[in-house]
Amino acid sequence: MAKHNAAVMLITPAVILAVCGGIIAGAGYVPVQKMKAAADLIFSADTGHEQINEIKFTEKEVEAQLDDGSKIVYPSFGSQYATLKIDSIGLEAPVYFGSTDELLQLGVCQYLGSVFIGETGHVVLDAHCNTFFLNLGDVKVGDIIVLTTSYGEFTYKMKESTIFKETNNELIAPTADDRLTLYTCYGNLLGPTEDRLAVICELVEKKFYD
Repeated sequence: MAKHNAAVMLITPAVILAVCGGIIAGAGYVPVQKMKAAADLIFSADTGHEQINEIKFTEKEVEAQLDDGSKIVYPSFGSQYATLKIDSIGLEAPVYFGSTDELLQLGVCQYLGSVFIGETGHVVLDAHCNTFFLNLGDVKVGDIIVLTTSYGEFTYKMKESTIFKETNNELIAPTADDRLTLYTCYGNLLGPTEDRLAVICELVEKKFYD
């Protein structure tokens, strides 16, 4: 009996430690997976690392101030932080920070190699051609596109559209000017395709909220 009690005393702490370790590991699994998914997306891109803007891997929004004094809110990976509206095709859709298969089922997604909405540079958004960007090809030159966030409203005007190959990253690379590119698969609604449709827009107005 004494040997049995001693064995129980030795085993019990080990079991408790294992259970606690499992709980801690489980709690940290989701954030780690989010960061891994984002990192995989960034570093699998053909563009050089110097072309990738600094991504803030946070589990909550982070308020910051731009060089011109405007206030911006950096989103956490996988969160909805904007709404895309194109009246000419009757589109109003949520915009998520990051692009994964799961997020693409929910709305329009932001390519992680592009700047945050409101920053100077190139904002790149994508969505499936058989869901949210089904009618992207109907957007005409001069049509207005509006991105609304919790910190401001940003208006663009459609400048041109083009077809490019999936392997061509030039159209989604960083730019010195303020622009918005919307892109989706082209030519096949039912399966994989190497072609992409890009709608390129120029900035009309930045309106940050006070």
